Formats: sequence, structure tokens, C-alpha cells
Amino acid sequence: MNIATIFGVLTSLLGLSGLIFVLVGDSHFPVSQWPHEAFQSLVFSFVWSLGVRDSVGYLASAIVVIVVLVVCFAIGYKLSRCVFSGKQK
Repeated sequence: MNIATIFGVLTSLLGLSGLIFVLVGDSHFPVSQWPHEAFQSLVFSFVWSLGVRDSVGYLASAIVVIVVLVVCFAIGYKLSRCVFSGKQK
């Protein structure tokens, strides 16, 4: 695994952590429960605001999480390739 891939994975995890913090940062839940509560609040937002079924809300929330991970990975990977371009083979 090269440094660009590692940097991309770390960036995607940082992006996911940012999404979780934005969704439940001011809640009274312990930090260990934040990922679950963030996902449930995302599901609630889709179901309540759009009036869709629960299964569609879960699917849309999973798609949002995957998109955040993929976009953050791509940004981190490209940024790492630009910064460390002279140091790689």
C-alpha cells in the first residue's frame, strides 16, 4: 500500500468523523454512540422530510455515507499525489 492510498483512507475517515460530528455533535449521547445516532438522524431526516418509507431512508442514508467516504478518499488521494509526487517512484 503506498502513501497516497493510506492518506486517502485517513482522509475518508476524517470526513466520516466530520459528518458524524456535524450530525450529533451537540447531543447528550456518549461519543461511543455517536456513529449510530448520526446514521439514525440521517435516516430520520430523509423519512420525515421527504415522506418516504423507512427502507428507502436507510438506503439513502447508506448512499450518503458511501458518497462521503468515496469523495473524501478521492480528495485525499489526489492531494497526497500532488504533495508527495516527487518522493514516489
